[in-house]
Amino acid sequence: MADNRSVLVVGLGRFGSAVATTLDEMGQDVLAVDKDAELVNRWSAQIPTVQADMTDVLALEQLNAADFDIAVVAIGDSVEASVITAGNLLDAGISDIWAKSVSKEHARILQRIGARHIINAETDAGKRVGHLVSGNYLDYIELEGAYNVVKIHTPSQFVGYTIGDAKIHDRYGITIVGVKSPGHEFQYASNNLELRRNDELIIMGKQDQIDHFIRG
Repeated sequence: MADNRSVLVVGLGRFGSAVATTLDEMGQDVLAVDKDAELVNRWSAQIPTVQADMTDVLALEQLNAADFDIAVVAIGDSVEASVITAGNLLDAGISDIWAKSVSKEHARILQRIGARHIINAETDAGKRVGHLVSGNYLDYIELEGAYNVVKIHTPSQFVGYTIGDAKIHDRYGITIVGVKSPGHEFQYASNNLELRRNDELIIMGKQDQIDHFIRG
């Protein structure tokens, strides 16, 4: 499982609040910031929040923004504020920036200033992005009902074991759908398939089952 990393989420609209609450539920160290006092008050009982305008360099310094490992810029109502905030965070020394874009032009500007991950506001749901930001998943798809499909690297405790020997379904309740090894074609899972380091596993299960499997 990825180490616990500190995440600064800027913007508490529908998207930003979904990212922040998902990260908080996963036990990540998260702080959500918005200049809108009403939004901050609305979410303050659920997640750590601060009211601040992150286009102001002084506000970043007061929040010690440079101490965070990751920043998510979830500002959707102003391209200018989004770009300025992303630039300020990069200048503060946060290199791992996830930034929501509302258009191709917006995405292009964010890429040019150095944002590492550009999030498409139309296709990338906040909950999904929260799971990806956590570092535990290579991809995450939420299905209707209780089940999710995720892509992860083989957890270290299962490297060298076959799916059957590890008794993964019996012990954790998840199903390994398939495996993609570096330099090889995708393979559907079978009990005699050996799991290797850096394999990409496609697994399906309930969220608590998936988390249990990753932790081992």
